[in-house]
Amino acid sequence: MISEALSTGNVPSVFVETSSNGGLSSEQLARLCSRKLIYVSDNAPPEIREQARAYKLSVESLVLGYIKEAMRSERDRCVQIALTGGYNDLADLLRRA
Repeated sequence: MISEALSTGNVPSVFVETSSNGGLSSEQLARLCSRKLIYVSDNAPPEIREQARAYKLSVESLVLGYIKEAMRSERDRCVQIALTGGYNDLADLLRRA
């Protein structure tokens, strides 16, 4: 039997986002995504830590833009499905949302 010792680093904290009256906002989703993609250690040297935090904000902004675009695209898709099904009133409501 061969056994090897494994060493692991620190495990980052778990983040939870909650919302009222609906799902998570696009901003909350972007923040969750950037936290999952980029972990900035408090023990990192200050220069690296600040650079990593700036990069994390940049990624969050980029992800937010794509989430908003995906939401618009999905709404457009729902409008087209409603129109195809003859639900013009529903399509009009979705356009205004």
